[in-house]
Amino acid sequence: MRVFLCLMVLVISLKLTAATEYYTLAYRNDPATTAVIGWSGDNGTVHYGPVDHATNFTAYPNTHPSDRTGGAHSITRHFARLSGLQPNTIYYFVIRDLNGDVSERLYFRTLSNDVDDPVSFISGGDTRDGFSLFGIYTENCPSGNCLDKRRDGNKLVAKIRPDFIAFTGDFVMNQITSNTQSEWSTWLNDWQMTITDDGRIFPVAFSRGNHEDMFDVHEMFDIPFDEFYALNIHGGLIRLYMLNSELNACSDMSQLNWLTNDFQMHTGTLNDPCWKFVSYHTPTLAIGKDGDLSADQMNCWIPLFEQHKVRLVMESDSHSTKWTYPSIRNNAGNDFIPAQNPHEGVVYIGEGQWGAPHRDIYYTGSNAKDFVQDAGTFDNFFFVRVTKDTTTIRCVKFENVNGVFNNIEDNLGGGLPSNIVLWNPQNGDQIILTKPIDVTGIEEMVTLKSQVFPTIISDECTVQFNEKVQSVDIEIYNSLGKLTTSTVVQNQESTIIKLNGLSAGVYYLIVKYENGSAESHTVVIE
Repeated sequence: MRVFLCLMVLVISLKLTAATEYYTLAYRNDPATTAVIGWSGDNGTVHYGPVDHATNFTAYPNTHPSDRTGGAHSITRHFARLSGLQPNTIYYFVIRDLNGDVSERLYFRTLSNDVDDPVSFISGGDTRDGFSLFGIYTENCPSGNCLDKRRDGNKLVAKIRPDFIAFTGDFVMNQITSNTQSEWSTWLNDWQMTITDDGRIFPVAFSRGNHEDMFDVHEMFDIPFDEFYALNIHGGLIRLYMLNSELNACSDMSQLNWLTNDFQMHTGTLNDPCWKFVSYHTPTLAIGKDGDLSADQMNCWIPLFEQHKVRLVMESDSHSTKWTYPSIRNNAGNDFIPAQNPHEGVVYIGEGQWGAPHRDIYYTGSNAKDFVQDAGTFDNFFFVRVTKDTTTIRCVKFENVNGVFNNIEDNLGGGLPSNIVLWNPQNGDQIILTKPIDVTGIEEMVTLKSQVFPTIISDECTVQFNEKVQSVDIEIYNSLGKLTTSTVVQNQESTIIKLNGLSAGVYYLIVKYENGSAESHTVVIE
């Protein structure tokens, strides 16, 4: 009998360790047609479809095994990269592990491919715990435990039901403490609080922070390996840039060249988005902590942002809160000043208080910066709602969490629920940006020297020139702005471009001429 009981305990233990857990959803391609489902525990297969079949995995019409097994800090992660999804559609899914066990039923909504559809998202970061000695926190965690406020923020995500989250880095203490496996497991477990009671899981665009080891974000969530990328939101409503501020903005040429090239592809062409937003961890000019200036970012990123009409930058790291007036770099390159034309400057928001230890505002009183509209110290994240004409930014405080009503609608571009507590400083409880980049008529008045047909393809398309070209370079970029293939065309009036082997999604075909000019075309691989 005793042996039988021991065997039963062993079987139950094995069963528990084989279960899938710690579910996440991320982007690494077109958010309208793709999604990456991540989980820990046993490997398995995702069963999914647009109709809810609860946990009856055999009823779902689509299956997809994990494409990659990664992980870090002794935590194994599995990733299923779904593609060919329909835009603005709810998908239900379960994960059936290798033992035949089925996860709870979860669901997500793909984003739209229509610029006329609004979108709402949360921006925030710094969910890391405070440093403690013998269980006593030596950093400023007003609740007594930084994790309490992190969890409050996670619960608010589920109540708000955003379309996605732009996370600005610093997940756990990591590089300071030694028990990183425990910290990451706790973070992943806490993240499950963002899942709604009816099983909706929200996709995240991730940036790397200074408390992450190199490639942590790639290994935990399957974002691109170099940990910088761009996303095309709602068919060009937003071009969202997720940058890696742990790489030097000037000397790391891979990121700088990519960013410069992508800005050029999306400025003054038919690929122009209505809005360009940027998200990264370390602020260019910190309002909290020591008020540090990241000179490399000021010198090499900010001029690009201003040149290419970026309107919103989301930062983190200093564990304080700010939003600014539309601002520009000063002539000395060591500070920001308010833009004379508020429709041309960049608004900076941050700086990371999703539960992390509080830090005082550095620039206050007579030292206060003119470009900062308001600043404070409290736990929060930002809620951003975007239409073609207007971007509205509000700051959600982690207060009255249990009293906040749950949003119940799954429509894109939803608003905030009742009883939410907003930051309401002296200059008002929101920032509204208007008059985005004018994309009307940019290229219609220009006679293009090249045409591409068809634009919806399976494996190849034709590039037709108005006249025989002596030599041109044709480059193909995926929706993240990463180069996938290139070819040189010489002494031809047309050429066939082979795109077989590329996954389904949106791609940019760039024709570069010898005189330095370039033309951009969009193709969709089905």
